[in-house]
Amino acid sequence: MNAQTNGARRVTMGLTAFGAMAATMVLLAPQAGAWVGDLEVSGKDHKAGCSYTLTASVEVDRLSTVKFTDNGADLPGSPVAPSVLSNKVTLKWTPQTAGAHKLEARQLLISDSITVQVAASSGSGSSGCGGGLGGLIPSLSG
Repeated sequence: MNAQTNGARRVTMGLTAFGAMAATMVLLAPQAGAWVGDLEVSGKDHKAGCSYTLTASVEVDRLSTVKFTDNGADLPGSPVAPSVLSNKVTLKWTPQTAGAHKLEARQLLISDSITVQVAASSGSGSSGCGGGLGGLIPSLSG
């Protein structure tokens, strides 16, 4: 009976290992890319020193935080905890330098990234950012 018990244990361990591998493959399949994705940056003609909103969709895991980075460096305010009521996470981003910025949103092992070209600021403060009253009333911008 001892030999049968050992054989049953081996079969059970083999099935458990197979099940774990199958579950891992399902989690890493293409649909798992829907954990965090669709990373977007508000605005256009991005400029250094101006603030923008990063938005990413969180479709599957709304319990794990989303980490935002700019060229590999953590952004202030990151990581962000998703709301269980919304499938979006947001973070304010203010690029400090002109040039290419690789922005990434990462949740566990899944990530989405985009590259944004940032121009040098054309003015001081928010006046060079296209915001404020100067962007609403053309006669005040100048």
